[in-house]
Amino acid sequence: MSYKSKKRKKTRASKLQRDFVIFLKKFFVKFSRKIEKFFEIKNKNEENKMRFPQTKIIMEQLREKAKRIRPNNLKINEWIDDYIDSCILEGKQIEIITQYCLSKDLEFRYQKQGNKFVPLPAERNMFEKTIPEIISLFEKNGLTLNWYVTFNDSFLDRGRVSSDIKSIYMCMIKNLAEEIKSLEQSIIFLDWELDVLGKQSGPNMEVTNYFDSLVPKEAFNLDMKNLLKRVKEYKDFSKTEDDLKRETKFKISCEAEEGRFMLSQESPFSNGNFILVPLEFPERYVFFEILAPNFQKRLASIIKPYPWRMDADNLRYEM
Repeated sequence: MSYKSKKRKKTRASKLQRDFVIFLKKFFVKFSRKIEKFFEIKNKNEENKMRFPQTKIIMEQLREKAKRIRPNNLKINEWIDDYIDSCILEGKQIEIITQYCLSKDLEFRYQKQGNKFVPLPAERNMFEKTIPEIISLFEKNGLTLNWYVTFNDSFLDRGRVSSDIKSIYMCMIKNLAEEIKSLEQSIIFLDWELDVLGKQSGPNMEVTNYFDSLVPKEAFNLDMKNLLKRVKEYKDFSKTEDDLKRETKFKISCEAEEGRFMLSQESPFSNGNFILVPLEFPERYVFFEILAPNFQKRLASIIKPYPWRMDADNLRYEM
């Protein structure tokens, strides 16, 4: 074969090779775009899961309520959409938990109100308007619910209200709710330690013993910073910073245990299948996730927080 023939053959081979490479490039670009489009559609479909019409109506209104609570309020996670869907599918009642944390501030309020408890506007609004509206929303969409309102004592001994004040306050709240006929079949009041735990709340020993490895340092420091800021307002406060660190670690261990318990088989609340409607800022539940991952996905912050507080000037011992 002559040099020219070899060159023509080589040139033809090179062209074929080049054309093949160009084809492959075009093919893979087109293929990759199809793959991208596939996952884009898939992700979009996952974001817009098929929901029961009732779930869509309920969640749209609950999310609207959450937006009105305060700026940058915690968004309602789709876990709750899934939970409501599952209750509809299985014919189960919706379970809602609201924890009423009893603080020393109640003792100051009792004195301020003339040695008695008079319902505050926020407390009346909660039981006369907000809760009935939410219950009605579920019932209009064919769902019934059990709404557990639990009275929770402070984890710290110095933060616990006297038994008399606790009893009087609980009676006032129960009487307030009993005035509302629409609440009779849905609201269930429980003393957290007496009716649910059967004992005083305590810390989780695993968290206590391995605190530094289980609790994010930044979260602990932020909790301490907020506590130190609050105690500076009290001239008669005698605790040292080391004392407060020990108390904060104890409180966090208790919160971790409460989170674990609420999602465990020991819990009376369907092994963690419930919606938690908090009366505190949802950020206060961050340590519940230490032993109960995804605990905060159950939070629906749809009620004005801290309804028991009289006003900003009368806040005392709220820690």
